[in-house]
Amino acid sequence: MNLSVHWKKLSVSSSAREHLERRLSFGLGRFAQRVRAVRAVLSDENGTRGGVDKRCKLQVRTNLGMVQVAEMDRDLHAAIDLASERLQRTLARLFDRQHFQNNGSWRASGVFRRRHAGSSNDATRVLLP
Repeated sequence: MNLSVHWKKLSVSSSAREHLERRLSFGLGRFAQRVRAVRAVLSDENGTRGGVDKRCKLQVRTNLGMVQVAEMDRDLHAAIDLASERLQRTLARLFDRQHFQNNGSWRASGVFRRRHAGSSNDATRVLLP
């Protein structure tokens, strides 16, 4: 995975870069074969005024195209956490959808079996409070 980090209106921080690398390697580990490059843009939207203004924008180039997510928070590390979690969910949804389109059914991917294993009488079972 090729990672490039761009800083806008922020001083370069080695701790933020290490945190970003750690979160992306953990979050995108299972997609390593499909992810070509990651571009991170870390910025301070308001400058010195403060507030919820630290933005982490992640752009990922995959074999299916480009995916982009962005999150804002007061703390840069929190914005990185939110953006990496969102990116992981987005990529999982994208690759599951692509797997579904290639196979033609959820049964082929095993998702149907996992969700409905042992639920033959679920339609007739009523749970009262």
